[in-house]
Amino acid sequence: MPNYTDKMNVDYKIRLRIREEMKRQSITQAELARRLGIKPPSLAQILSGHRGILPESLMNVLTALGLTVEISPLKPIERGLPPGDE
Repeated sequence: MPNYTDKMNVDYKIRLRIREEMKRQSITQAELARRLGIKPPSLAQILSGHRGILPESLMNVLTALGLTVEISPLKPIERGLPPGDE
């Protein structure tokens, strides 16, 4: 079962990936906030981790950036198993 540290790591990676995509597309926080219909300070809180992001909100952010989520099985090592154990 994932622990608190694992969850924080996933949250960090998601926020980092969103910021990387914003940079790649040259989209400012103000522009993304406008696309989402929220105020820039609210988006800043989400991207900084000071405010949680609900799955629906995450999907809205990803859609606004032209991204999606892919669900795939974890590798054994990612599940805490030795390589080769399934």
